[in-house]
Amino acid sequence: MSLRRSVVVVALVAAWLPGTATAMGIEKGIKAGVNLASFRGEFADIADAKTRTGFVVGGFLALGFAPDLAVQVEALFSQKGAKFEGVRTDEIGDPLGESDTFVKLDYMEVPVLLRGTLLRGSPVQPVYFLGPTVGFSLGGTVESDGVPDEDLEDLKGVDLGLALGAGARFALAGQKVTAEFRWTTGFTDIYDIEGNAESINNVFSVLAGVAF
Repeated sequence: MSLRRSVVVVALVAAWLPGTATAMGIEKGIKAGVNLASFRGEFADIADAKTRTGFVVGGFLALGFAPDLAVQVEALFSQKGAKFEGVRTDEIGDPLGESDTFVKLDYMEVPVLLRGTLLRGSPVQPVYFLGPTVGFSLGGTVESDGVPDEDLEDLKGVDLGLALGAGARFALAGQKVTAEFRWTTGFTDIYDIEGNAESINNVFSVLAGVAF
C-alpha cells in the first residue's frame, strides 16, 4: 500500500473517532511523532544495524474502567526499518566512499494498551501504559546510494509485538495535550523465510497529541 493510501486510512479513522467516542462516552484523540527505528536479532547484530528516522501518526480511543485506569486502542501509520553503513566499490573492488543502505518498512499498527494515570487532580498528570501491538505490513523498500530502490519481498503480513512507555497529560491553550515516550518491539523476524537470520523491529517513539 502506498503512503498516500496509508494517510487516507488514518484520516478515515480520525474522522470516525468523534462519532464513536460520543456514542460510547469514551475519550478520543489524535497523535503524531517521530520513530527512531532499528532492528534487533541475529542479523542486526551481524550487520550492526543503525537507527533510521521515520514518522508515526494516527488516532486513539480510550475506555476508562476505573478512576485511574483505561484501555486505549490506537490506529497508527508507523514507519520502521533500519540503516546499515558500508563502503561502495567499483567493478574491480576499489573503494569509492561510504554508502548508507536504508530498509524502509511501513505498518498500520494497532496497539491495545492498559493506561494508568497518576496525580489526577494535578495540572500535569503522569501516565504509563503497556500492551500488545499488531502491525499490518504495508510493504517496504531497500534504498542505497547510487542503487535503484528495490521492493522487499517475503515480508510477514502481520508483526506481533509489545509497547510500553510513559508520558504526561496537561492543559495547553484550552486543549488536553498528551506527550509520551514509548518503546515498541516485535516478537519475531520481519521476514517469512525459514532459517533466516532474524531482523526484529525495535522502535523508540516520541509522540504528542490532543485528547477530546
